[in-house]
Amino acid sequence: MTVALDNNVTAVLDAGAALRDVTRLFTQLQQRNFACCDVQSATQWAVVTTLAHSGDQTPSGPIPGGLTLSALTLTLNLDKAWLSRNIDDLVSQGLIDKGPHPTDRRALSVCLTDAGRTAAAQLDTQLSAQAERVLARLPGRDRAQARQLLGALAGA
Repeated sequence: MTVALDNNVTAVLDAGAALRDVTRLFTQLQQRNFACCDVQSATQWAVVTTLAHSGDQTPSGPIPGGLTLSALTLTLNLDKAWLSRNIDDLVSQGLIDKGPHPTDRRALSVCLTDAGRTAAAQLDTQLSAQAERVLARLPGRDRAQARQLLGALAGA
């Protein structure tokens, strides 16, 4: 996609290519914000935000001891060894606690520390502000429609 400095699109792409471009560009933009919160990679960002948004809750109540490493691996669709290395980095940074699961001795449990919850909240604030700055560049009439379409895409 070719975009002029004033945000006027000079070439139109098919929907699939446009969505991939928007996703790629927005991800690159958001990755610049990771440094604010001691999160060093997209994988670590995904781990921290997934744990924060899980709220250590399931429909049946609290998750004793946090999420299992296996559940997190499935949720994020990542290689277990890759995820484990990132978890270890987050543990060494003091953002995550990892240990034996209290009800399943075969499982490892991961949960955010207080510092991890603070970092997740800071990161969420930074990333939301970045999204608002991007949307603010759209003309007013398009901004509301973009929000509506983003909600529809999220639900699709």
